[in-house]
Amino acid sequence: MAGFTYRIESFRGLDQSRDESLISPAYSPDAMNMDASDGDLAVTKGFSKLLSAPVPVVGTSGVDRICFFRNSSTEIPLALSGGYIYRYDSDEDEWVHAYSYPLVLERRHYSVLMTRIGMTDYMLIADGVNSILKFDGETFSLFGSEEACSNIEVSYIAMFRGRLFAAGNFDHPNRLYYSKLPGGDRTIEDWGPDEDSPAVEGGHVEIGTTSGDPITAICAISNQLLIFKKNSIYRLIGDRPSNYNIELIKTDSTFVSDTATAVWRDVVYYVTEGGLHCFNGVDAAPMPDARMIKHIMQGADTTDTRMAVAGDKLYFTLTTAGGPRLIEYDLTERRYMQYGGFRATDVAGRDGGLVLASSERFIEKWGEGDSFDGTPIEAYWNTPLTDLGDKSAIKTLRELYLRGEGRAAVTADIGAVSDEYSLLLPASRAEVLETPLKNEGRTLRLRFANENGSFFRLVGGAELEMGVRRRTE
Repeated sequence: MAGFTYRIESFRGLDQSRDESLISPAYSPDAMNMDASDGDLAVTKGFSKLLSAPVPVVGTSGVDRICFFRNSSTEIPLALSGGYIYRYDSDEDEWVHAYSYPLVLERRHYSVLMTRIGMTDYMLIADGVNSILKFDGETFSLFGSEEACSNIEVSYIAMFRGRLFAAGNFDHPNRLYYSKLPGGDRTIEDWGPDEDSPAVEGGHVEIGTTSGDPITAICAISNQLLIFKKNSIYRLIGDRPSNYNIELIKTDSTFVSDTATAVWRDVVYYVTEGGLHCFNGVDAAPMPDARMIKHIMQGADTTDTRMAVAGDKLYFTLTTAGGPRLIEYDLTERRYMQYGGFRATDVAGRDGGLVLASSERFIEKWGEGDSFDGTPIEAYWNTPLTDLGDKSAIKTLRELYLRGEGRAAVTADIGAVSDEYSLLLPASRAEVLETPLKNEGRTLRLRFANENGSFFRLVGGAELEMGVRRRTE
């Protein structure tokens, strides 16, 4: 009987793009709540409360949006929930009711934007039913006026080349509004014409021709404004109304929610039912590695997906048949991981980290602690089911070699037989744990999991020693 060593050189992330027998052992076809940074494999860090008080309950509504007003002197957390806006009072350590909308939609999506009007920093909030709301850090007030043609109910807002662009009006679903170019006595609160200087005037333009293809999101990068519609994608190029050029990019697009877009290094990323996509300034298409989470995306609901950039990672939420999921995409390493066991109703980037609103209405900071705010983390990593490219050979398990720390449960599947081993990894990373295994078969798979929320880390990959023989031997 010949000897053979099955080596996992490092751990990378999820790969569901092909049959398990065809993917690298560095990837997993199914993993949950694991961290594969630097090639090691560890139970992910959890999250803990950023703010100690929960957002007040309004009926059965969760937290629809979390955001942070910032100017040169202060940061104010805001929570939008069921038509109510709360601001966090850090002195009293509580949420204070700050504003109520007169009209409330059942489905609450808010578009939020920090910008400047005159010499004052404002947060603008659009909800599609009411006029845009503005907040200066002290008071809420209505944006614009009827005289300035800007007291219009819109759902989506973005700044592009110094102007405010807006869309998502119920009566004009294809209409894209734009403000005057600020300067002199002009501000982005004026969307009207300017007979003396048409180059700086405000106005609107129709994107497409049918009401069955309404605008669903807008997103700006340095040299163009991307306009998502229900079935198509357009872009606007130019710096003034006289040279605005609107181009059709894609005609077979699927629905993109306004909350499912993000910009990183001047590239627009967005999520559809087909997975993660990007617009690189020329073309809008699925990411080359979008199929890495193919099975997760099958049947997933993206209508309420929330997306945020935190440092060099992209996070987005999904509703799947297996429950709520938070997907992490490493923008530099180009790899995916998934997290579950909790529900995030919204996510936001803050100071290079991720903040989420939990289903218990707390604002949580991701990447801290060893639990999901008190709930034990259940984590596992499955290696690909493989026959090692030799289907006729019978493999006999002998020894598993691991380095790392903590306590882990290892399940070895060989053929139709499965055995579980509870392992306490050495206290020193300089030591190697040798674990005798048993049984034989033609295919094999390993599963590394934690026990009762325990932490473990594997370093330097893993090695599995086995014997290989033919039936006649």
